[in-house]
Amino acid sequence: MGAIVHTLQNFFGTDKIAFSAFSNKSCTTRSFERFSDALNEIIDARVWGGIHFRTADMQGAVLGKKVAHYLEKHYFQPVQ
Repeated sequence: MGAIVHTLQNFFGTDKIAFSAFSNKSCTTRSFERFSDALNEIIDARVWGGIHFRTADMQGAVLGKKVAHYLEKHYFQPVQ
């Protein structure tokens, strides 16, 4: 999730873009003011659900940021 969040931040040039996401599984819609709000909620949910330790999710978010930076530098290029 971290790579997606940081890629969207890089693409739009900002973190502050409101959006909503719908879950077919629970038939619920979650709304967020920022991309990073969604990432923080996912990290919290995994910790609270007992799936991961917080440090693992935080390290995953850092790795995702590095992946997004690599993609921005090597893959996503301006169209001319």
